[in-house]
Amino acid sequence: MLTGLAALEDTDWSRLYHAYGPATDTPGYLLSLLEPDPESRKRAMSHLWSAIIHQGTPWTATGPAALVVAGLLSDERIDRGEPIRANLLSFLAGVAEVPEQTGWTIDELERMAAFDVEPFFNSEDDNVDAANSFYARSILGCIEVAPVLMEVMLSELENSSPRVRACAAMGAVVLARTDSLRGYSKDLESQLLEMARSAQDTDERSSLVLALGDLGVSPRAFLEDASPAVRMCAALAPGLAADAGAINELLNALEHNAEKIDDWFVEKPPQFPMMPRFCIVQRLVEQVKDFDRLVNSAIAVVGVTTKRCADFDWGPLLAAAFSDGSGIVKTESQRRFLRALLRNEQIWDSKFANSRRWFGRAGLPLDRGACARLIERGP
Repeated sequence: MLTGLAALEDTDWSRLYHAYGPATDTPGYLLSLLEPDPESRKRAMSHLWSAIIHQGTPWTATGPAALVVAGLLSDERIDRGEPIRANLLSFLAGVAEVPEQTGWTIDELERMAAFDVEPFFNSEDDNVDAANSFYARSILGCIEVAPVLMEVMLSELENSSPRVRACAAMGAVVLARTDSLRGYSKDLESQLLEMARSAQDTDERSSLVLALGDLGVSPRAFLEDASPAVRMCAALAPGLAADAGAINELLNALEHNAEKIDDWFVEKPPQFPMMPRFCIVQRLVEQVKDFDRLVNSAIAVVGVTTKRCADFDWGPLLAAAFSDGSGIVKTESQRRFLRALLRNEQIWDSKFANSRRWFGRAGLPLDRGACARLIERGP
């Protein structure tokens, strides 16, 4: 399978599409990755993330573009100027994730892809079969390039940059979870364990522990790590979701360090697209059904959050506090949490739809005075 510049020249980009139309502009952006000019590279990276894989959605140009990027990583010009290697690996990891998100089998995808979409490219008719065929072809293109991407990820695990190694580990784990590449899992587990144990950089060790968790390993030993960041990442492993020690680690992380967690990292592990505390809140809301146990951590979060975090931290915690949706203050823990919300002025924006949704789910009015009266009234 051709990669790099050979793949770029061998591909008929006029027959491929990205999020904004025909991919005839894609070769120019890909070539810009080799230029030393930082603005050209910035525009090229933006094209990859916005057009080639748009909010996680693949297009027929996605697989071919990934092959070009995979080959360009061996070109020494890629490392001139501002580093972009880690970002390119994150892009390839995003391509690798595409098949995992669909839930369709290869047979189903191939059956849908067999429908002839050509007559519908310039048609205004909405044809469901044509749309499904186009989407299936895009996914199959990502599946086809997966073995090449795995070789790239394994090679970059030897890179001298901790950040590059972290992104390569994330990508390799994503690929190793696919049926066709599952055979890499055991060797990859051994390699990542050794790398995590020997890593001197806390950011890298944290990302490697997260990668191990995503691979299906329960990194229990890292719950004893000297770094609170590494312990938190170990506690977030899916295999430790119900582990008492892991849950206590996450509760303590929020209760005592809610505003400091981001500062634990010089550069957040690539597995955290947003604030790490969002992942902690999600796990605790799923696993801790007794709000009395959760309340201290929940109050700490409310002290540092903003209204725009509604869907990721204080909203789910509000729903957990009033899980019956009655809006009736029945316990001291509910009262304490509601008081904490009252102290955060940012949350009480009646025009903010996300806030209204979470208060409505709890059965509470998005009205500061009304909620204050509920606290005083009690059950």
